[in-house]
Amino acid sequence: MLPSRYTIGARIFGAFVAMSLIIGALGLGGYAVLSAAGNIAVTTFDGPLMAISYARAAHTDFAEMQIAQLHFEQAATAERPAIRDEIDELAANFQADLQVANERASSDDERRLIGEIFPLSKRWQAARARGDGRILERLDRRIDARFDMLIELITDHSFVSRRKTVSNVGYYKYASIAATVLALLLAAAITLLLRSRIVRPLSSAAAIADRIARGELQTPIPPGGQDETGALLRSMTVMQDNIREMMARETALRRSAESRLMEALETSSEGVILLAEDGKIALANGTLRGFFPVIARSLVAGVHFETAQQLICGQLAPGRSWAGSIASDPVELELADGRWLRAAGSKTADGDTIILLSDITAIKEREDKLRRATEVAETANAAKTRFLTNMSHELRTPLNAIIGFSEILSSQLFGALGNARYRDYAQDILRSGRHLLAVINDVLDLSRSEAGKMTLQVQPVAMAVVLEDCVAMVREQCAQAGLSLRLGRIDAGHVMGDAAKLRQIFLNLLSNAIKFTDPGGSVSLEAVGEAGEVIVRVSDTGIGMSAEDIEVAFRPFGQVDNRLERRYEGTGLGLPLTRALVELHGASLAVDSAPRQGTRVTVRFAAAMGGTECAPQAATA
Repeated sequence: MLPSRYTIGARIFGAFVAMSLIIGALGLGGYAVLSAAGNIAVTTFDGPLMAISYARAAHTDFAEMQIAQLHFEQAATAERPAIRDEIDELAANFQADLQVANERASSDDERRLIGEIFPLSKRWQAARARGDGRILERLDRRIDARFDMLIELITDHSFVSRRKTVSNVGYYKYASIAATVLALLLAAAITLLLRSRIVRPLSSAAAIADRIARGELQTPIPPGGQDETGALLRSMTVMQDNIREMMARETALRRSAESRLMEALETSSEGVILLAEDGKIALANGTLRGFFPVIARSLVAGVHFETAQQLICGQLAPGRSWAGSIASDPVELELADGRWLRAAGSKTADGDTIILLSDITAIKEREDKLRRATEVAETANAAKTRFLTNMSHELRTPLNAIIGFSEILSSQLFGALGNARYRDYAQDILRSGRHLLAVINDVLDLSRSEAGKMTLQVQPVAMAVVLEDCVAMVREQCAQAGLSLRLGRIDAGHVMGDAAKLRQIFLNLLSNAIKFTDPGGSVSLEAVGEAGEVIVRVSDTGIGMSAEDIEVAFRPFGQVDNRLERRYEGTGLGLPLTRALVELHGASLAVDSAPRQGTRVTVRFAAAMGGTECAPQAATA
């Protein structure tokens, strides 16, 4: 046993040295056992086991070569090259497996048999190449016989190795058990020694520390000896004195913090009520009493909150009340003098409840102004709708007459006009009238869309038919503009939508592409169905747009170029109306463009479920 004058560190170091010696000895013994067992396992596996495995694999390869040769003899001439390649591949595997078996063979007898199989296999390959069936049959029997003898011989050698391995493992097992038992006994002896010299004094010190931790700051601490335990007890004495001083400082700081908190609450712009767990007011600041000057004397500590709540309800505007759970959602209270307060409550970590009352009169005034402004805007929007409805009738009536008479004049229905210029003028009037009518229709459609009054006659629509109609309508326009119209893949199914509105969507997109593409350029259209969607893409090689231009183009009456001498005509209604119609169909529209790089517009529709068997229905924006 270690003398008592030694320090704990010396004792632990001595125990460590002893345990290290034990563990080292046990480790060396275990290493020797594992090394011997590993060598046996390697010898057993690398020798007989791997030799017999690869010998059987080579035998299997040869059997497959025999079967393939039978197939070769019975196969048609066209099939024989493939079978010949298969036999060559099997022969390569056969040679590789037999070579491994030869390398792992553990006796000269095994290697002699393998050495006989190699030339026999080469003779078999030569006979196969000549097509000599009689020699092949004789070589088959000889090779199979050699394999049977080889496998039986390797098996016998493997059995002998196994018996030797089992015997050695048994010896090592008992040796390991004995070494382990001895190590455990020595470790137990060292542990008992450390317990009597180290653990017992430390347990006594820990008991004293527990009493101090429970608040028994006057617990006596013995002086202790000269080792680490004595140093620990002396440190605990210093710690005990420090804790006493710290507790005194914390008490003073807590009182100071409470004083500052009360000052902050009194100067807060919000009314504060702190309720104890029994429902009585523990604290109420001056701002709260300022909100309710008539009942200020009743909003003090000690008053039950239900009483205070009833008094506050008496200060509210007629028809207003404050009821329900204190910690529920915020409640807005209108006072009799027109002010508004918002009351919100929450639980604290101590189980108390804190209620904050904020003056939201200014917020309510802004909300009222916003509501009145919204009403004015809605009234103006309704007036705009009525104006557009009336103007549409007033404009369409003369326009229909202008368009009708200009059609009669341009077609010379009642005879020649005399001068060819009159016919040109009539055609100009007809085109301008139709353009103006289209603008009016776009304005009305956009107005109905913004008002949520645009409707769809929804039914299954074949997208390919709609796109073919649109292409036919713009083909002449493309030719006049000097553009090529390229049709890509049109492989789309049905969508649920309004056929007329769908034509309007793609006519607008194609017209825009034609309008903003210089002569010599191209406009392309494709439609595909994928992943439950119908995707239509309209692309052009035109002037393109920046991200800022795209945002402007989708605003009603938005023009990317607003100069008086701008090159491209238009009202700025096509794209906003197109997007409104797309969204009305539950679809999406995306624009990919860059200046002088052209534009590609992608529209994605949900494919109709069940094809054309869906029942028609109506949809309203």
